[in-house]
Amino acid sequence: MRRLKTSRMLVAGVAATAALVGLGVGPSGQAAEAASQKARPTRHLTSDAPVTVVARGLDSPRNLAWGPDGELLVTEMGATPTACQGTGFATRCYGQTGSVADVSSGTPVRIAKNLPSVFNQEETIGPNGITVGRNGHIYTLQAGSPEQVPAGLPADLTKTLTEQYGSIMDITDGQRKVIANPGTVNWNWTKNNPDLSDTYPASNPYALTTKPGGGFYLVDAGANTLNSVDRKGKTKVLAFVPETPGGSDAVPMCLDVGPDGGVYIGQITGHGNSATAANVYRYSPKTGKLKVWQSGFSAISGCGFGANGDFYVTQFDTTGFLPTGDPVGNVIQINHKDNSRTVLADEKLFAPTGFLAGADGSIYVADKTMMWPACTDAPACTSSTDIQATGDGQIVKIG
Repeated sequence: MRRLKTSRMLVAGVAATAALVGLGVGPSGQAAEAASQKARPTRHLTSDAPVTVVARGLDSPRNLAWGPDGELLVTEMGATPTACQGTGFATRCYGQTGSVADVSSGTPVRIAKNLPSVFNQEETIGPNGITVGRNGHIYTLQAGSPEQVPAGLPADLTKTLTEQYGSIMDITDGQRKVIANPGTVNWNWTKNNPDLSDTYPASNPYALTTKPGGGFYLVDAGANTLNSVDRKGKTKVLAFVPETPGGSDAVPMCLDVGPDGGVYIGQITGHGNSATAANVYRYSPKTGKLKVWQSGFSAISGCGFGANGDFYVTQFDTTGFLPTGDPVGNVIQINHKDNSRTVLADEKLFAPTGFLAGADGSIYVADKTMMWPACTDAPACTSSTDIQATGDGQIVKIG
């Protein structure tokens, strides 16, 4: 997420690439876990669908995925790193406080710790995206790019950040294997296209999903791009998500592969946008064209297809971005038959992000992903206590 059109997430990156050995045709988007069942549910959720907390004790949770054995996985941004530079609102803190947790039991069990993270006065960010390949390997998408690693950090931290920031990493069974570097690719692409945004150069890889045929799709919230990554780790920019009518960057935050093979993308937008400024775009792999599919949303922070083909949009708040008050959000269900919309969990979610489809027709989102309001007193902006309460995050099931 961004502050203004003239600012961006200042996070850091990755250098190495490697072959995507063993990555076959992974599940096609969030609905894959449900689509694999013999009998797919046909019901639509109703506005009074129950909202149940299924896991607590998380440190700024973000995106979710079903693990290779059906476990519920979530990325965590973690606590504020301690290697800080700058003063006031310009303070940036770097470290390795990110993690991935298995929350199947209701209590987080960290299966990957010490992942790259950075605090940028709005939030702590780090392992943003997560997906699982058909080979059962768990992959995370790290924020930033190595080009944003500042000088003056401890040598061992600098080495880790330049290797891992902006990368896709295989974290299966405790490993840290960098297999692609979309952060660097997008940073260089933005340098070569300065006319598209006055925030460039920038890069913040954010959401990740497996690609039919092997590899990945991802969106970059800093570069405002959709990327594909092939089996050998080669990253390609497929499309640029355009600025909003108000002139701020699109800031794409989520994506999913639809039953039709199209790639659907949701945007949170930059600062100063209304409660109807966010769109869902559809990218056609056949034509290479990106078009608005649905419009009129507020600050989309998660999206994807449910088990029965309905599309879901997680709204970080309902008043636009930034919110005019507390970020009280909800989820919008779009009926796949007639495009009618149903509001779910209205006024029951606080700064929700992410989306995951359940096999039984239910859905899951991360809740209480950060506290609010953001720090606005520049001299006092030296920690994230105004916006993030470590351990307060939770996962909510709707339906």
